This record gives sequence, C-alpha cells and structure tokens, in this order.
Amino acid sequence: MAKQVVFVIGATGSIGAATVTELALANVEKYGDKLDIRAGVRNPEKADKLKALPGVSVVQAEMGPDKNLVETFKGVHTLFINTPGATNRRPLTVATAEAAKSAGVKHLVVVSGVSTGPMHEELTKSSNLTHQWIEIESAIKQLGVPYTFLRLPWFMDNFFGLAGEIKSKSSISSPADPTKPLTCIVVKDAGSAGAEVLADPSKHVNKAYSMISNCISYGDLAAAFSEALGREIKYVRMSYEDARKMFLGMGLQEWQVDVFADFYKAVDSGMLAVTGSDADDIANITGKKPTDLKTWMSMVAGAFK
Repeated sequence: MAKQVVFVIGATGSIGAATVTELALANVEKYGDKLDIRAGVRNPEKADKLKALPGVSVVQAEMGPDKNLVETFKGVHTLFINTPGATNRRPLTVATAEAAKSAGVKHLVVVSGVSTGPMHEELTKSSNLTHQWIEIESAIKQLGVPYTFLRLPWFMDNFFGLAGEIKSKSSISSPADPTKPLTCIVVKDAGSAGAEVLADPSKHVNKAYSMISNCISYGDLAAAFSEALGREIKYVRMSYEDARKMFLGMGLQEWQVDVFADFYKAVDSGMLAVTGSDADDIANITGKKPTDLKTWMSMVAGAFK
C-alpha cells in the first residue's frame, strides 16, 4: 500500500520545523511508518537538520504565486501551510492554498492566529498585521477544500530574546502591564499538535483550534525566572515610546515594531487571556497536557544563566 503523502511548506520556520520533527518521530514510533513526509523549503542546502530526520524528503518549494507549486503538490494528501510572518502573508498563503487545490490536495492545515477567535475580533481588525488572519481563514474556507486552522498565540520561545538582559541586568523590560495574563504556546507543543492533525486529518475536518500551552503574566514570568535562576529577576515596565526606540535600535523594521506595539497593547487590554475550552485544545488533540511554565523553565533555564 502506498504511503500517504503529507507536505509541510515553510518547514525551516520554527513551527514548520517543529511539526516535521514531531511527525517524523511519531511516524516511526506511533504510526507504523505509514507516512511519506515532505518538507518544503526555499533553500534545501540550508535544511540539513530536516534531511537528517527519518523518513523526511526535503523539497524546494516557496510559498506564493509560483506556477511550479501545482506540480510540486501533485499526489499530496495533506498540506501544512506554515503561514509566513510577513506583511504580505495573506497573498502568499492564499496563493499557496489555491495551488494545492489545483493539484488535488485533499486537506489543508493552516497556521493562523489566536486573535481570530470571536472574543478577539475587534483586536484583530485594529491590528497592523494580524487583521490578515481573518482574511486568510475566510479565503481558505471559500476554496471548498477541507481545512484545519491552528491558531497560535505568542511563542514562549520568543522569551529567549530576554536572555541578554536577564544575564547582564537580572531584569525583564517591556511596556506590558505585569499583572495582565496572555496566552502562550511552546513551539514543541504546537509541533506535536500539528503532527497529530497531519497523521489523521479526518478527525479535524473544518475545525479551528487554539494552540495554548500557558496563560501567564509578565509578573509570573519574572517570578519563574527568579526561582529557576536562584536570584531575583525584576520586571521593569517601560514606556511605549522607550520600547519603540529600543526595538528600532535592535534593527527591527517599522512594521515589526508596530506588531510588537499591538501585542503589548493587547496584553494591557486583557484580550489575550484565553481560558475555558479553548485552553484544552492541545490536550484534546495530542492526549497530553501542554508544557506548563515551570516545566518549560526547567528545560531552558541554562540559556539564561
């Protein structure tokens, strides 16, 4: 019997790579090697880690209006689109999905944003970049191909960007209210959930999931770092103006700084605190509880010492 072909495009991105990694391991240990896993990347020469995974073929593929994509996607049963973090993410994602439909792909798994949930609609509309999530989901639905949306919030792994300040100043600085909770996802948890959906998409037809590992505040984060590192890590709340200057000084582009500003304002508004049934989606998909803050901290503390 021929193996079912699953394709992850954008496979060198953090979520794409985590999904391919988890799927490759599960394909051997759990699924009886039933899957033909293909990792689509812009430059295969820079994908050595993916090439080393069991049962993974690395394929040159770039998202967007590329006429070669239709041929690349022929024979693929399920396509995972790791939506790019770019200002033109909507046209890139939709064009990729349209090529998949033309190629006869049976199911689309698309990375979206947690801000597409009903309680975040106003936030999404006002955002400089995340408003595209609603447009992407709407366009995908109109294609008539079965889909699954994986709505991702802030990555816990983004906190690695605090390592320099924590090491040198024993502090965490941002303009966010340290008492306001925000939802976060550990990249590995997202990869595990994505792998489960790819392995058996029939269980997830036309569903949207909130990929949530934790709901924490910046105050919680500082306390967790203090405990893990054995010294006080202070939270320093800075002004939005100073934060903008800091990010621009780090070399970020204006649109990227705007995204960060939107994020911090969303934290302050309390709109990023997702609880209830949405918070259980990872456990329901994978059968395992997601990584909590204390566990994550025990895994990564060495990088902040």
